[in-house]
Amino acid sequence: MNTTLSEDAQTKTNNLNPKKPKKQMEKQLTHWKKLQNPLYLGSYDFQPNEERTVTVKDVKREMVKGQEGTEEHTIVHFVEGYKPMIMNATNSKMLTNLSGSPYVEKWIGTSFKLVVVKIKAFGEFIDALRIKSEKVTKLLPELVLDSANFVKVKEAIQSGKFTIEQVESKYKISQEVKDAII
Repeated sequence: MNTTLSEDAQTKTNNLNPKKPKKQMEKQLTHWKKLQNPLYLGSYDFQPNEERTVTVKDVKREMVKGQEGTEEHTIVHFVEGYKPMIMNATNSKMLTNLSGSPYVEKWIGTSFKLVVVKIKAFGEFIDALRIKSEKVTKLLPELVLDSANFVKVKEAIQSGKFTIEQVESKYKISQEVKDAII
């Protein structure tokens, strides 16, 4: 006598006595805009419900080639190595609030979360990349006077490779250390 259930009977048995499904690895989905290989971060670079925590490395004005020609835009580059992001007015205002300053030099070192939201634009609802209104606090290592890192940082600032703002985005710096660097 065969005691094994047929595949159909096994399925019905499992449905009557459901167990919590095993967590499966989610398949990475590819947005069609991603296939066009854009140089800048967009909503199409995110998986559904994905959030990314990023830290501003620098902010620059750059020429951006688009469908209607080349225009100058404000671009934010990230410490984490993600593609840079073209800033619009909404995200610039949010970054101003999170950094506490409207000056882009003060944005450096600010950490925040990026998310995709639906917005109404041009008469339709579209996905847009937005900065969440909650600031992310990162614990930075302290730069200690006369340490090996202190010497490297001082040399980098004096040579013009880094600004004090860039250093402050990577280290907690006391006023005494700051005075010794500059």
